[in-house]
Amino acid sequence: MSAFSASSPGGRIIALVTGLLTALALSLGVAPTAHAHNTLVSSSPEDGATLDSLPEKVVLTFNAEVLEGGNGIVVTGPDGTNYASGDVVIDGVEASIDLEPLTQPGEYTVEYRIISADGHPLSDTFTFTVDESAIPEPTESPAAEQPEEEEPTPAPAETEGTESEDSTSTTGVGLSGPLGAILGIVLGIGVIAVIAITIIRLRRRPGSGD
Repeated sequence: MSAFSASSPGGRIIALVTGLLTALALSLGVAPTAHAHNTLVSSSPEDGATLDSLPEKVVLTFNAEVLEGGNGIVVTGPDGTNYASGDVVIDGVEASIDLEPLTQPGEYTVEYRIISADGHPLSDTFTFTVDESAIPEPTESPAAEQPEEEEPTPAPAETEGTESEDSTSTTGVGLSGPLGAILGIVLGIGVIAVIAITIIRLRRRPGSGD
């Protein structure tokens, strides 16, 4: 027979202690699971922030490690375009994704779904705004710029002096050519003929000894 019955003071104390130990054991077993469910601690860009420079990625920081697989981040711009690029990168308590260059000012919505440390998915949304000053002005491409047409260069006008020089040059070249040689021969023959005639006349004079 037990030394303590359930109705005795000792039995009630033992039952109370046993119940407390059981409750403590159950609480220790459940607590880690409950605390392992992730919550978002911070983000870059921050929720509700207005940016004057363009972010290159979205980084989410949680209170516990994020499990690999099944994670996703979507960043939707005011034009309805998803600017998220590539896959979600998990680094301990951080989940991040690269962004395409943002081209529109206005509000952007970040939607995320990550796998908590307890294996359950966690999803939520937040927004940030890009100021107009952060969007670079579009630059014209070289192909769009039309080259200026060059005006034709007028031909140099011929002057009288140049024309005279050309004529003189042509005449000079003509006289020093074959025509000049022929004229020289004719003149030489004429001179010789005159000398010969003069000699003959001198010989025919009366009293000439030769």
